[in-house]
Amino acid sequence: MAWVTITEADVLTVLSGPELAAYRSVALAGGQADPVAPIIGQVVDLVRGYVGGCKSNQLGEAGTIPAKLLQPALDIIAVRIPRRVRKDPTQARQDAHDQAIALLEKVSDCDFDIEEPVTPSTEETAAGTPRISGGKRKFGREQQDGI
Repeated sequence: MAWVTITEADVLTVLSGPELAAYRSVALAGGQADPVAPIIGQVVDLVRGYVGGCKSNQLGEAGTIPAKLLQPALDIIAVRIPRRVRKDPTQARQDAHDQAIALLEKVSDCDFDIEEPVTPSTEETAAGTPRISGGKRKFGREQQDGI
């Protein structure tokens, strides 16, 4: 599978057309910009950040995500758009959102395999290098009495 761009048609697989139109009208009534495109962009950046967290992953072209992560990204969008207009998501949507974040954490920890992009990005990832810190001592002078 290739890397994909999230479109409004994709969003309509998790939000109904009338529901999306209602969120748009509420957001636009207050003089705000259309919430859909910016939220899609934010979620794409979020997913790419998690993907880049695993040093062995390579990012695809700007604005794309792995096709395997499309549904989790849409589950996040399905919660973020209603929250923009201060509407709490349904429990089912919130659960799907939480599962999507858990999956993205697995991706970042290199515990979930994603496809390599056909056209890799030149974007640098911020995947850190391992750090070793001293462990906490379990025993001190007080525990050594009588030895």
